[in-house]
Amino acid sequence: MLHCEIMKKRTYYGCLSIILVITVLALGFGLTTGNLFIPVITIACAVGAIYLCHRRVTDIMTDDLSSVISGKAALKALEVTAVIAAIGFAVGMGFYFSGGWGNGMHGYNNGSLMVGVSQFSPSGHMIYDESYFIADPANLTIDDIVALDRMSANAHRVRDFPLAFGVALGSVVVFLAGLYAAFSYYYTRNYEE
Repeated sequence: MLHCEIMKKRTYYGCLSIILVITVLALGFGLTTGNLFIPVITIACAVGAIYLCHRRVTDIMTDDLSSVISGKAALKALEVTAVIAAIGFAVGMGFYFSGGWGNGMHGYNNGSLMVGVSQFSPSGHMIYDESYFIADPANLTIDDIVALDRMSANAHRVRDFPLAFGVALGSVVVFLAGLYAAFSYYYTRNYEE
């Protein structure tokens, strides 16, 4: 569809739908494989494809009514996104600061140890609990060290994810509010003159 010289409005919206589906699939693939270049390339390609599609539309894309409708839709989308992100920020921060976690160790009469780590939700429910048995602490093996490291890393990952997620959502809210204020100021000055 991108190679057409002319494009109707309906075809344009079909292109946007296809671009959206491909973008979601590529982002999902990139995130699940842990390849950070795929999402970056996908977003850049999607923006370029949307730009090329928009340039080839022959129907009238905007008039006063569609500009007003688009403006109201964009404002509502911004408001909903900001509210959802702010709620996610509050939940993430609340979970991080009111949840609990701890490490423990139990020694047995024969000299062996049970090392454990736990993560609790704010309501007190156990969300992560792992332990590792060390038969001979005086002669740790590489398997013991790797298991303890993995256990500790998983516990920190469970604890730190809500913090990182909450900070990211809070940053999005601040960024969107700043952009909204900046563009409102810019367009107000341009249209008032």
